[in-house]
Amino acid sequence: MSVNSIFDNFYIAVIKRYRMWCTNKSFRHYSKLLKMHGIPRKKLTSEQKKQVDAIWKGVGKYDYKTHRLVYSVTGKFDPKVMSEKLFRSKIEMELNEQTFKNAWSDKSYFSWWFDKSLFPVNIVANINGTYYNNDYDVVTEDEALQIISKHDKAIIKPSLDTGFGKGVSLIEDCKSADAVKGILGKYGKNFVVQEVLKQHPMLASFNPSSVNVVRFISMFIDGEVYPVMCALRCGGEGSISDNNITKDGMGMFVIGIDENGNLRDRAYHSCGKSITVCPNGEEFAGKPFPSYDKMVATVKECHKKLPYFRFVGWDFAIDSEGNPRIMEYNIKGPGVLYYQYVNGPLLGKYTDMIVERFKKK
Repeated sequence: MSVNSIFDNFYIAVIKRYRMWCTNKSFRHYSKLLKMHGIPRKKLTSEQKKQVDAIWKGVGKYDYKTHRLVYSVTGKFDPKVMSEKLFRSKIEMELNEQTFKNAWSDKSYFSWWFDKSLFPVNIVANINGTYYNNDYDVVTEDEALQIISKHDKAIIKPSLDTGFGKGVSLIEDCKSADAVKGILGKYGKNFVVQEVLKQHPMLASFNPSSVNVVRFISMFIDGEVYPVMCALRCGGEGSISDNNITKDGMGMFVIGIDENGNLRDRAYHSCGKSITVCPNGEEFAGKPFPSYDKMVATVKECHKKLPYFRFVGWDFAIDSEGNPRIMEYNIKGPGVLYYQYVNGPLLGKYTDMIVERFKKK
C-alpha cells in the first residue's frame, strides 16, 4: 500500500468519525425542536425495528433515529426511510469520491465545468486570493471593483466550505467603491460575486425576500442518471436566503414535489411543524412547479459530467423567464432529514437498487 493510500484511508476514517458525531448532535438538536413545539417524540416498536432491519441490515452501520424523527413529525412509519448515520458514514462516502471533492465543490468553478447559461452570472470570483472576471481572466482588485460598479446590487457568497446559506449577503450599493472594498475585505478570499437573480413570480409569491430554491437529488449509477427526488425550500420572512435555519426552526419551510412536478399538499419547517399554506397565506398545494421537465433534463445532462460523484444534490432557482438556474451542486452532505419529511424515503423507488448494490460489497 502506497503512502498516499495510507493517508487517504486515514482521512476517510477521520471523516466517518466526525460524521457519526455530527449525526448524533443533529438528532439531539431536532429532538429538542420537536419538544419545543410540542410534537410528541415517537419510539419504534420491536416489530417496526424488525422491518427496518430486514431492509438495511448488511448495508452498513445504521440506527433508528431518523426513522423516529420522520415518524414523529409526519405520523407515518416507513422502514425504507434512510438513516442519516448510514447515509453520511457509508452511502454518500462510497458513492462520492472523498479525496478531491473539495476542489469540485468550489462555487467559483461551477460555470467553468458547465455551460455558463445554466448558472447565475458571475461578476467576479476570488479563488485563493486571485480575482477573476466572468471569462476567468485574472484581474486586479481595482479592476474587480470597477467590474462590480457596473451593477446596482449583487450577491456575494463564500465559495468553499459553506452550507445552510451561511455567508450569503446582498451588496446594496455596488457604485460605492469604498463600501464594496470593505465587504470584499471581510470575505478575505474564496468568494464569488454574482448578479441578483430575478426569480419566477410563482416562487417569489411564496416568500419574496429570498430566492427560493429546489433541492433536486440525482444518482449516476452504471452510466444512467436517476432523478431521485426534489423539494422546494423557501426562506423565512425577510431572509435573503432560502436556507435560513433559525434557532426555533420556524424560518425556512420545505415543500415536496411529486414525480409529476406538482407541489405536495403539506410543507414542513425544519422544527417539524407542518403547514398547508405559506406563512404569508399564499397557497401552494397541487400547483405545477414551473419548468419541472426542463429541470429534470438539465440534471440528466449535467450529472453525466460528474462521474466521480454518483449522488448529487442540485440547487435550482427558476428565473423570471422560466429558465432553471443551478445555484450550486452539493457533493458532500446533500441533506437527508427535511426531504424525508416532505417526500418520504430519501431514495424512494430506488431504495432496493441501492440496498442490493451495497449488500453485494
